[in-house]
Amino acid sequence: MSVQTGMAIQVDNLSRHFGQKTIFQGVSFRFDGPGLFGITGSNGKGKTSLLKILCGFARPNGGTVRWARSGVEIELDQLSQVASLSGPYIDLPDYLRLDELIRLHEQMLGHRFRETKRSEVLDMAGLSAHKQQFIQDFSSGMKQRVRLMLTFLTDVPFWLLDEPSSNLDAAGFEFYSHNIRQEKNIRLILVASNQPESELIGATSMYEL
Repeated sequence: MSVQTGMAIQVDNLSRHFGQKTIFQGVSFRFDGPGLFGITGSNGKGKTSLLKILCGFARPNGGTVRWARSGVEIELDQLSQVASLSGPYIDLPDYLRLDELIRLHEQMLGHRFRETKRSEVLDMAGLSAHKQQFIQDFSSGMKQRVRLMLTFLTDVPFWLLDEPSSNLDAAGFEFYSHNIRQEKNIRLILVASNQPESELIGATSMYEL
């Protein structure tokens, strides 16, 4: 796969079925980053299924997905080193306090943890006063901010965000929007959205399912 820019995702003739039901088929696109890109469509069109396939968490029934960085194709078993996925279905460990979760995230990422952004991102998420609170006591909106925060603290070239503004209030949405504006010129950010008019402002390109 020829890559003219720093990072790319290419999808060719992808299909996904659940039993006799076709979720999508014939999906083909290519996104060359950095930039903000979107996968749009109404509920039930398969946006989440597609993101999970892109990340290797699910297998398609047909077609191919190819990733590349600096002209070098990325193998499936290397994706966790270069990509971060955030979605409202991502489970958080309820038994941990927030500061414990952040330390665990740091330990798992190693040099890919954005230590210099820790305080800034935590403050912007409105979570600095909740560091000693257990995740199980967080509201759904706070948990969604935590999910986004973990991706925003991950220094990898690909960020994949599924319905990022789900359960967010105005302050939470500004937290999302600010980080996208700051980072879209240095990463390939792919957002699955049924609200492109708000979640995908300034997008380079979008694919509609």
